[in-house]
Amino acid sequence: MKGEIELPTIQAKKSIALIAVGLLAYSLYLYHAGYQDVIESLKSIKLSLFALAALLALLGVLFDALAWRSIVLKFDYKVPIRDIFLIYLSCGFMNNLIPSGSFSGETARIYFLEKLDGGSRIGQSSATVATTRIITAIPFFLGTAIGLAYLDLATNAPPWALAICYSIALVLLVLNGTFFAICFLDDWLERIAFALIKYVEMLFPVRIDKSQCSRILGRFHHSMTLLAEHKKTLFISTFWALAAWLCMTMVAVVVFLSMGVFIPLWAVLAVYSVMIFLQMLPIFLPGGLGVVDIVMSTLFTAIGLPVHTAVSSTLLIRLVQLWMLTSLGGVATAYLVKKINREALIAGAEKRLAKGF
Repeated sequence: MKGEIELPTIQAKKSIALIAVGLLAYSLYLYHAGYQDVIESLKSIKLSLFALAALLALLGVLFDALAWRSIVLKFDYKVPIRDIFLIYLSCGFMNNLIPSGSFSGETARIYFLEKLDGGSRIGQSSATVATTRIITAIPFFLGTAIGLAYLDLATNAPPWALAICYSIALVLLVLNGTFFAICFLDDWLERIAFALIKYVEMLFPVRIDKSQCSRILGRFHHSMTLLAEHKKTLFISTFWALAAWLCMTMVAVVVFLSMGVFIPLWAVLAVYSVMIFLQMLPIFLPGGLGVVDIVMSTLFTAIGLPVHTAVSSTLLIRLVQLWMLTSLGGVATAYLVKKINREALIAGAEKRLAKGF
């Protein structure tokens, strides 16, 4: 084990095949909902408002990147804001094409941060990613609580829809609480890591340097402790995370407005909590394609929207937040990889020249 992290590998053929499966499933759902009614709803879109929704999605990524950058600056990483933004786009690309509970995207963030900074500080890099993951959960749970309260008190949402939303909120609360505990309790982290190492060594013919792992975990825990003491940094990061969450939520509101439909922000919050949960699950379909779309449409219908409106709005929301951002993330990933390779070639040439003299 060299103490280096690698960029997750995308299996193009497998991803394309799974995307086809997801599209087929959703096509069958669209057929059931009525293609003609959906098409008629889509014809009423105001393109200016839809363009605003796309801009809000990009701003959401930018604000998430700024939330991470606030943490990154505390460790003196020399990576410009433009590259931080591109890394965040790449993170979404990896998460959508390699479903793994969003950890493929987090691994990509660590990889690009390390390579672009030119150092090898996996413990600190991991701590910046873990901290922003915790911080971005704050507005999510706030929005979920508001959304669920609205659904329960101010709508006629069916009991099954409320039960699903409440169950998902509880599961996410437990998972994030566990993640928080693992990040700050050194013993938990080391025990889990060594248990995983033992399992990997049993399954594969590899031997992992446990002492080096222990040093990396120690640096990670120390970095997390240092970050917890920087209240101002955490406050700034939380501010940007709140702005990002609001932008991403407003995408749906603006999409509905572009169709001439008004839906309360509070209802969107409840549906989004379910959508985000499904996207975080390591289900086999890229971006939860098909599954997330069907559940979103069903929940929008459950809170009182006509079926064709719910389906049309879901198509537009996913066009922006899945297809557009994933496509841009793919371009960002290609650019970052090319930049890293180019800088590596330049560094290698400089070393050879230095030896020649």
